[in-house]
Amino acid sequence: RILDLDLVVRDEDGNILDPEQTSTISLFRAHEIASKQVEERLQEEKSQKQNIDINRQAKFAATPSFALFVNLKNVVCKIGEDAEVLMSLYDPLESKFISENYLVRWSSCGLPKDIDRLHNLRAVFTDLGSKDLKREKISFVCQIVRVGRMELRDNNTRKLTSGLRRPFGVAGSPLC
Repeated sequence: RILDLDLVVRDEDGNILDPEQTSTISLFRAHEIASKQVEERLQEEKSQKQNIDINRQAKFAATPSFALFVNLKNVVCKIGEDAEVLMSLYDPLESKFISENYLVRWSSCGLPKDIDRLHNLRAVFTDLGSKDLKREKISFVCQIVRVGRMELRDNNTRKLTSGLRRPFGVAGSPLC
């Protein structure tokens, strides 16, 4: 049926029925029985596939996934040196971060280091499940880390200490 081939009729033992030795009525009934069995088997396979699809949909519906989209426009903070801006999600009740950091390198000129991304600083915090949404509090945290000399007032005559990472500021906003 599926491949549009002829139906080969067999007896109970699995032997092919010989049309010259089997009566026409017996051959017809054997064809009807075989056709019915093929149809039942096809329906059974279709229903199993539908059940698998329904189970898969139910599984995904039971574990919804949410995302938070963030678009960084500007960092208004006089840092004076290069900086790293780190954004993440934080649970203040458990005192732990619940996401990875999104890192943007900011230049001392007040622009992103990668100037091509000037108006394209976007992050998506994905796979926030129902467990995350059931948290009593979630905060969006932005950390600024200064990258450069140990002191801002270091002059060039002292020992050069560049590339050091020093905390500069932090901001948080509750999401829920």
